[in-house]
Order: sequence, then C-alpha cells, then structure tokens
Amino acid sequence: MKTVAALIFEGMAPLDLFGPIQVFNVACTPREDDPSKPDTAKPLYRVITVGKEQGPVATGSNGSGPVVVAEHGINDDFDFDILLVPGGGGTRTLVADPDFIKSLSAVCQRAGVVASVCTGAALLARTKILDNKAATSNKTAWNWVLTQGENVAWDPSPRWVDLVDKSTGKGIITSAGVSAGIDMTLALVADLDGEDVAENAAVFIEHHRVKNPANDTFAYLAAQ
Repeated sequence: MKTVAALIFEGMAPLDLFGPIQVFNVACTPREDDPSKPDTAKPLYRVITVGKEQGPVATGSNGSGPVVVAEHGINDDFDFDILLVPGGGGTRTLVADPDFIKSLSAVCQRAGVVASVCTGAALLARTKILDNKAATSNKTAWNWVLTQGENVAWDPSPRWVDLVDKSTGKGIITSAGVSAGIDMTLALVADLDGEDVAENAAVFIEHHRVKNPANDTFAYLAAQ
C-alpha cells in the first residue's frame, strides 16, 4: 500500500485536496473474478495530512472551511510515497515564506511522486523542483503562476502534465485548476497501478473521466 502525504494550508481550495483524496480512497486491486470491479477489501492507498504544523487548518477562501486537521507537521519525520500539493488563494502567502518553501523542498526530495493541483504548482516552482521541466497550473491564475518560476516550461494547453516514469513509478505530475486534479489523479493511478484500477475508481465515484490531457477546455483563460 502506498502512502499519500496531502499538504494542507490556510486558504487551500478544498476540492484540490478532496477530489484527489477520493480517487486515492477508492483505488483498489481489481477483483479476481471480475477485473472491471474493484476489490474494496484491498485498497492500494492510504492518505495522511501534513501542515506547517500539527493541528486544525481553516481551508477555503477567507477560512470559509472546512477545517481540516494536519496529522503531521511538515518538518516531522513521517513515511510516505506520494506528495500531493493542492492550490488555492493560500499559495499567494506561502510562496513568500522562505522557511516553508525550504521545508517543502526537503519533503519533495523525499517523495517518489510529487503531484500538484491548481496553483500548488507555484509552490513547487518556488522549490526549483520544476526548473527546466514542463508543468501546468490553474489558467485563471496563469499570469501570476508564471512569475513564480521563470525557469519552468509552463504550458497552458494541457489539463495535466505527466512526467511520471511508468517503469520506476517516480516523477512529477501537475494539473490545471481545481477539478482537473481528479483527472490528474486518475492518470497517476493508471501510471502506478494500471488502467483497470483507474477506470474502476472513476466509475466508483461516477466521474466522467477526461483521459486525454492534451487539450484543456479552459486553456483560453490563460490568455485573459
């Protein structure tokens, strides 16, 4: 079972977090008698929450919620495989917090896979982990995101950019805004566990899945 460390912070967009978490929660080994259905007794992921410090964190715009509890502080010693970095208005404060960025950089170095949703990519850009790599982010915040990583090959076209090596199961994956994180996570599950697992998860949550990342319906917003 792989462990996902989900970063939480004040002003985080809730769906950036809970959309991917729901996918991880329902990603299970396919049933032996019918691979088109998941064996819910054999989950493939567990999720832990990580904040600047342990304790409750008010998410949403202006702390409108919900309140989420961080099980670990970012500088704590915890085991994990995948780092999930959501976005939201709170990223605009965190990009200017050098101590947090230093801590985030250290956690990124420990992760097998680093995944960002929305403006979570701006936080990754500040750590330099995206330097000389392709990445995408929320198109409504595109001009601001560009200022956070001038050495990143920012691409406004795709719904997500998948740099995960399927042979090693390691790498980076970044998505566009908010709900795009669900499709990105399903793509990541397909990378790590196979298409059957990803498709079963999409069906289980009744999500009309986008499988082709090449063209984001909302890419035009980056030009505004």
